[in-house]
Amino acid sequence: MWPSRAYILKHIDATLGALLCRLFGWLNFMAHREILTDDIRLERIQRILVIRPGGMGDMLLLLPVLQILRDRLPHATIDLVCEKRNIEVLDIANSVSGSLVYDRNPASFIYRLVKGGYDMVIDTEQFHHFSAIFSWISRAPVRIGFKINPVRNPLYTHLVNYEPDGPEPMQFAALLSALGIRECPAPRAGILGEHLPNLDESVSGKIDSAFCRKPFVAIHPGATIDCKQWPNERFAELSGLLHEEFDFGTLLVGGKSDTDAADSILSSLEPEMSTLSLTGHLSLPQVAATLRRSVLFVGGDSGLAHLAVAVGVPTVVIFGPSDPGKWGLETSSNAVVSVDLPCQPCCIFGYSKPCHSVPCMMQISVEQVLQGVRKILG
Repeated sequence: MWPSRAYILKHIDATLGALLCRLFGWLNFMAHREILTDDIRLERIQRILVIRPGGMGDMLLLLPVLQILRDRLPHATIDLVCEKRNIEVLDIANSVSGSLVYDRNPASFIYRLVKGGYDMVIDTEQFHHFSAIFSWISRAPVRIGFKINPVRNPLYTHLVNYEPDGPEPMQFAALLSALGIRECPAPRAGILGEHLPNLDESVSGKIDSAFCRKPFVAIHPGATIDCKQWPNERFAELSGLLHEEFDFGTLLVGGKSDTDAADSILSSLEPEMSTLSLTGHLSLPQVAATLRRSVLFVGGDSGLAHLAVAVGVPTVVIFGPSDPGKWGLETSSNAVVSVDLPCQPCCIFGYSKPCHSVPCMMQISVEQVLQGVRKILG
């Protein structure tokens, strides 16, 4: 079996990326460039570049911080470095002036980075190396990053402490302290509510036909990595119980990689249940608009779970190897379900320790998730 794209990129970052960070850090040292501590004059900042590699969840957690930047520096242009898979998130949020996509045309990306004329770079990447390299080659006089990886630290002019156990939106907001901005970010629940597109008539028609105005729960059975996968048969059992107790229909959502899981669940459900699978058939904006019509979202820790929160839908999210205190949200409308094990969390900075039995997911029962639903629905 060939290594995944994510595995290859992480390996390149850990080897070539670390080597380049050391090289550029040495060049900084030889040029006698030291980390700055003086105040930054916000009125002089005209062009800002924010770096946010990674998945959909990280991008959605960053939106409240982008909102603070727009409010405090209304005169500045804000561009964002991201992966092509997150362009649709930016299109929905309409939160930046432009985007630089580094995994679409690398040569064009580097050219735009060097020629961008940025006054400031804010690197929100937590640990990996290449984002620091992007920051350095932009030649921005102010470069802000997290003080956690000593190999890349010399490439920044301003360093901000990173709390590995702190809620991630608060860590992103802490980067703004280098600018003298110490605001709590706005709640991320419902932050996309006013920006959602209308649901396509064809999709709306399928939903109306399947559920006949009956409330339905949106279930995402997929996972970005195997160790975050809750068993398909438990999702199917949960769907049956939600039908019995609340008379909910079941809508299955996800990407093309989740199709097999969705088909397995559908084949296990009773014929009289109201069910529909749109897995692999919708664009991200249409998934967001579809989630808005659901009464509840249930799924594992994934980008779609963060999207449901951002849309404003009540959520019950199943956490295993990742830290629910860092990535989850518990409010009157949002619940997390997890078990407390000595080895948890083991998914840190995108790396997961090898695990054969994955007890953090396998020990979560259907009843525990159902209790989470009851808590949210009162």
